[in-house]
Amino acid sequence: MEKTIRHIQDNKKDILVTVILIICFAGLVVYNTVSYQITRNRTGERIERHKILEAEQQEKLAAREATRELIEFRRLTRDQDIKDIISFDERYSRIKKEYLSLINRIAEEMDNKVVNIDDIVSLAGERIEASERFREGIMNMESIPEPLEGFYDLLLEFLDNDIFTWKETRSYYSGTYDGDVGDIRQLHNINTRLYRQVEELQREVYSRYGLGDLLQ
Repeated sequence: MEKTIRHIQDNKKDILVTVILIICFAGLVVYNTVSYQITRNRTGERIERHKILEAEQQEKLAAREATRELIEFRRLTRDQDIKDIISFDERYSRIKKEYLSLINRIAEEMDNKVVNIDDIVSLAGERIEASERFREGIMNMESIPEPLEGFYDLLLEFLDNDIFTWKETRSYYSGTYDGDVGDIRQLHNINTRLYRQVEELQREVYSRYGLGDLLQ
């Protein structure tokens, strides 16, 4: 009987030990599984952060390259603008020089050689022809640099007004003008203001590109 009881107790102990071992093993398996999952998640997070950092770095490199290309493009564009302005100035200066020579001579004759109304009418006609010739020369220029497009448009506006003003002046002295001398003065004042604006705009553009010496 005692042997039987002892045997049963030994079996219980063996079963208890086995259960404990199974529980420990199961716990170890769960621990390893959880540890593996945590490690896997952390590894995934590190990989994801690495991908994000790599993508950000690529974006920065692309932005730097785009900036460098933009700077280079602007430099090349500016260099081309400078070449175009110099080429324009060579043609424009010759035409303008001829124009200024004509109107200076006409102005001198008006100041010193006018003896009657017919002389004024004749000189006004020459003044109109000088401006029309200048305008034709400007219109025949093949290309206008982009930085000088505003200057070019304003120059044509001045010449149109100049031609109109001197035609009205000729009409006034010819006796066919409907207004009075005050109207003529106003036209000439507008003309003078437009010419100054043309000169100022050209000087502004040339200075912006370091070409102010061309105007001297």
